[in-house]
Amino acid sequence: MRWHCIPSSLLILTMGAAALGQTQQPQAQASPAPGFIAYQALFMRVVWLENKALKYDASQGPGNPSSAALRSRIPNEAGLTDADYAALVAIAQDYTQQKAAYFSARDAILKEVYQQQAAGGRATWAQTVQLSNLFQQYIAMINNHIEQPASKLSTSGAQALANYVHTTVAAKTWWAH
Repeated sequence: MRWHCIPSSLLILTMGAAALGQTQQPQAQASPAPGFIAYQALFMRVVWLENKALKYDASQGPGNPSSAALRSRIPNEAGLTDADYAALVAIAQDYTQQKAAYFSARDAILKEVYQQQAAGGRATWAQTVQLSNLFQQYIAMINNHIEQPASKLSTSGAQALANYVHTTVAAKTWWAH
């Protein structure tokens, strides 16, 4: 199972229920996703659109209508200027890189733990502390990236983005709670 493919809220809820001895699956409810989930969804969407646009640029040449349409989707929906959108792309790309680094580090520790368990052992205290510290750093990284638009976008761009995230992205983001 590839853990990074599971939405973090679903994973946390499932792990919490298992820790408490409960076997019920979390129930999906139709409500807007909280801000921290919506921002992560936005960052992933921005990076996906940018990567898709880059592929169009590579195959059809820079400035082609396909890549331009992809790159204008979020700015048009959110009411962002080109400069604000460029700042959002940089934030989203950095978020994606740091998220990948977190999963890589976490997976390396978990691989060691799984090997120890296969040999009849258990996770060491140091590994447990490493995983806990790594997770706390991950949460801080998410919060840092959610706060970045306020300082890296124009005042009106940051407000427009916040409105877009809370009204549009949150409503379209599926999450289990």
